[in-house]
Amino acid sequence: MTIAFVLFMALETARRIDTATAERTKDEIADAVADLGAAMGKKAEEYSLWNDAVDHLVVGYDPVWANANVGPYAERLWGLDRSYAWNGRDGLIYASKDGALRDDLDAATSEAADLRPVLAAARAAGKPVNGIVRIAQIPFVFGARVIEYENGHDPLPPDPDRPVQVFMTRLDSELAKLASSRRIADLRVADAGGPAPADIVSLPLESIAGQWFGVLTWTPQQPGRTLVRETAPYAGGFALALLALLFLFQRVLQRLKRQEPLRLSEARLAQAQRVAKLAYTVHLPEDLLEVSANFRELVGLEPVGLEPISLGGGAERITVGQLLDRVVPEQRPDVQDAYRRAWAENARFDIEYRVARPDGDHLDLQEVGEPFHDAGGLVLGLITAIQDVTARRRAEETIRHQANYDALTGLPNRPLFYDRLRQALRRAARDRTCMALLFIDLNRFKWVNDTLGHQTGDVLLREAAHRMAACVRGSETIARIGGDEFTVILSQVGDRAEAETVARRLLESLGEPFHIAGQTLHISASIGVTFAPEQGTDPELLVKNADVAMYQAKRKGTANWTFYDPAMDADALDHLRMENQLHEAVAKGQLALFLQPVVEVGSGLLAGAQAEVRWNHPDRGLLPPTDFLHLAEANGLILQIGAWLLDAGCRQLAGWRDRGAAGLRLTVPVSTLQLKHSGFGDQVTGCLARHGASPDRLILELPEAAMLAPSAEMTRNMQSLRMLGIAFSVGGFGTGYASLGHLRRLPVEFLKIDQGILLDMIRNPPNQQAVRAMVALARSMNLTVIAEGVETGEQQLLAAEVRCGFAQGAFLGLPIPAEAFDPAFGPVAAATAGERGESLCPVGDGES
Repeated sequence: MTIAFVLFMALETARRIDTATAERTKDEIADAVADLGAAMGKKAEEYSLWNDAVDHLVVGYDPVWANANVGPYAERLWGLDRSYAWNGRDGLIYASKDGALRDDLDAATSEAADLRPVLAAARAAGKPVNGIVRIAQIPFVFGARVIEYENGHDPLPPDPDRPVQVFMTRLDSELAKLASSRRIADLRVADAGGPAPADIVSLPLESIAGQWFGVLTWTPQQPGRTLVRETAPYAGGFALALLALLFLFQRVLQRLKRQEPLRLSEARLAQAQRVAKLAYTVHLPEDLLEVSANFRELVGLEPVGLEPISLGGGAERITVGQLLDRVVPEQRPDVQDAYRRAWAENARFDIEYRVARPDGDHLDLQEVGEPFHDAGGLVLGLITAIQDVTARRRAEETIRHQANYDALTGLPNRPLFYDRLRQALRRAARDRTCMALLFIDLNRFKWVNDTLGHQTGDVLLREAAHRMAACVRGSETIARIGGDEFTVILSQVGDRAEAETVARRLLESLGEPFHIAGQTLHISASIGVTFAPEQGTDPELLVKNADVAMYQAKRKGTANWTFYDPAMDADALDHLRMENQLHEAVAKGQLALFLQPVVEVGSGLLAGAQAEVRWNHPDRGLLPPTDFLHLAEANGLILQIGAWLLDAGCRQLAGWRDRGAAGLRLTVPVSTLQLKHSGFGDQVTGCLARHGASPDRLILELPEAAMLAPSAEMTRNMQSLRMLGIAFSVGGFGTGYASLGHLRRLPVEFLKIDQGILLDMIRNPPNQQAVRAMVALARSMNLTVIAEGVETGEQQLLAAEVRCGFAQGAFLGLPIPAEAFDPAFGPVAAATAGERGESLCPVGDGES
C-alpha cells in the first residue's frame, strides 16, 4: 500500500510540475510577445511624435531627410524589416524595406493593404498602437502612431485624416530569438483551426481588428515526465527489493515505515540530476537542504559536511541560511516567506530570485516546489526543481532597455524622459521644491551629418552625449529626444543661478573641438531653460516652454542659453507662422530675384552680378535672405528655393544675351544640401537648356563650410558641371575653419574673401602683409580672388592693393530687382569712383 501511494505521489508530482511549467512558459511567451509589441509602439512614438517628422514627411516630403532620420535609419539601427508612412488620404509618403527607401510605391501600397485596420486604430487611439499583422501571409510585429507635433500645435494640411507612421519586424525572426533565449522547442506560427496534438501548447494570435489569424505553437518542457521516465527502471527494481525485505525483515521495516516514502521519492530524485539545466533540492527539517551537486556548483556553495541520506551519490547538504546568504538582499524576505508558507500551510510555491556567486557574477533562478508527506499526511519536507533563467531574464532586460534607451548614445529616450519628468514633477510637488528643464539643440550638427556622413554624425552624437552627461550629477537625467535634441532634468535647484551654471558648463564643454576620424570639428549648442512649478507643472507644457526658449537662444547666435519668458510664446507662434508661409512662397510666386554688381577692380568694368533671393512676404513686405534662409536650411525647403533661384538665374543670363550683354557672368549661391543631391547636375543642365543660357557664364557659389569634407556625390556633381564650363566660387572665405589647402580637393576657380578681412587690414595695418601673402598664394593656385562686402572707398583701394581681381559691396552697388539692373552700365575707374564717393552701379533698396 505504501509503495502504491509513493508511486501515485511521484506521478502526480510529475504531472503538476509539467502542468505548471507549461502554463508558466505560456505566460512568459505571451508577455514576451506583448513586450515586443510595446517596444515597437515606443519606437513608433519616438519617430512620429516629432516636429521634424511633421516638417519633412507631411508638410513637405524630403526623401534625403527620411532616409537619414526615420524609416531606413530606424531599420538599420534597430534591425527592423519594414516601415511605412501614410498621408491623411491613405497615400504612401514613403515605404522602406531592409534599410532602404522603395521606389515602387504602387507595389508597396498593394502589399500593405492589410495595414488599413492599423491606420484606423492609430488614428482613433491618438497614441501608439501595436500588435501582430499579416502582410502577404507573413506575420509581423508592428508599432504605429499618428505623425504630429510634440507641443500640441498642429498646423497640418487639411487632409481628410491624420498621417500615420508604421514600423514592423518579422515575427518569425523575433520568435527565433525568443526560442533560443528561453530554450523553447519548435516555437512557430501555425494556422488557426483544427485540434492541436496533445503534446503541443498553443497561444492564439489576435489581429488589431479582434480576429484570430493564427496560433503560436511549441513543444513544452516536461521535467516531471522526464523525471519519471529516467527513474522508472530504478524505481521498479527498488520496489521488488523492498518487497523481499518486507517478507524477511518485517519488524525492521515497521521501524522504518515513516521514513520509507521519503527515501523512495529521494531515490528517484537521485536520477534527476541527469536532466539538462535543472537542479533538484529536498528541504529537510532543521533548516537543512540536500541538493544535487550541479545546483551547489551553479550557486557556488560549500557543503556542510553531513552525509546526505536522500538524494544518493553526488548529492550534498547545505543549510537554508547558506542559500539565503547568496540571495540578493532585496529579494531575501520573499524567498524566506515562500519557504515558511510551504512548510506551515502545506502550500505549493513558484518563485524567482537572483543569487550572487562568489566570483561576483549574478544568476537568476526559478524554484518550483511543493511539500511531500508520509502516509498519514505529515509534511516531511519540500521537493523543488530549480532552473537557471539568467539568459531569459537578461533577454527581457535587453528588450526593456531597448524600449527605454537610445541605441546610439545609451541615454534615456523620449518615452523614458517623459516618465522621469513626471516623477520629478511629483517629487517637486511633494517636497515643495523647484526643478528645472533644459532643452539643448546642437548647432552645425546637420552640416556635419550632411557633409561628413552619418557615421561621423553618429560618432559626434555619442561624444557630445558623453560630454553632456559629465556636466550634470549622476542623479539627474539627460536624455536624447530627437536627432540632435537633448534634455536635462535638474530635479532640485535652489535658484536660477544653479541652472545657469549647468547651462554654461554644457556650452563650454560642447564648444571644445571634437577630433573624429582625422577631422577636427567645431559645434556649439543653444539651450532653453524653464522652471517648475513657476512656469507650469504639465510635462508637455514644460517641454514646449524650454523648446521656445531654446529657439530664442538660437536667434541670439551660436553658443547661447535663455530662460523661458511667457512673452516668447508670441514670438514662437510668429516663427511657426513664418515657416508655414515660407512653404507657400514658391508656389504663390512670392520670391524675387535681386542682383548686386560685381566689378573688375583694375578697370572698373561691370563683370557680372551676384544673384540673391528676396521674399515678398504678404505681411512684412520685402525680406532679405538673412531673415528666412536659415528657416529654409532647417526644414529642407532650401532645395526648392535653391532650385527656384537657379532657374531665375539662368533666365537672367538668357535675358542678358538677348540684350547684347552675353559677356556678363552671374554668380548663383547654392547650399551644401543641393550640391550633395544626386540630381543636382541634371537640375543645373536642365535649367541652362530650358532658357538657352551658356554654361560658361554661370558661376555657382558654395559656402566655405562645404569645403571642409566634401562628399563623394558633391565632388562628382562639381567635376561633371565644371567639364561643361560652369565655374565654382567659394563665398565668405576666412569666416570659418577652411584653409586654402581644402580648395585643392574641388574644381574651384574663384575665391571670395570675407568683408571682415578688409576691416581687419584697416584696423591692424601690420596684417596687410599676411593678406597679401594669402592672395598671392591663391593666385599661384590659379584662383581669382574677389573682395566682397566693399562698403567704403578705403576698402575698395585696399582690395586693389592686395591684387583682388573683382569686388562687390554696397560701395559698388546694392542689390536691386533684376528687372532694374542695367547690364550696359559703362566702365568707371574704381579709384576715381571711390574718391568721388560714387558707386559703379545704381543703388537700390536692400542690404549689402
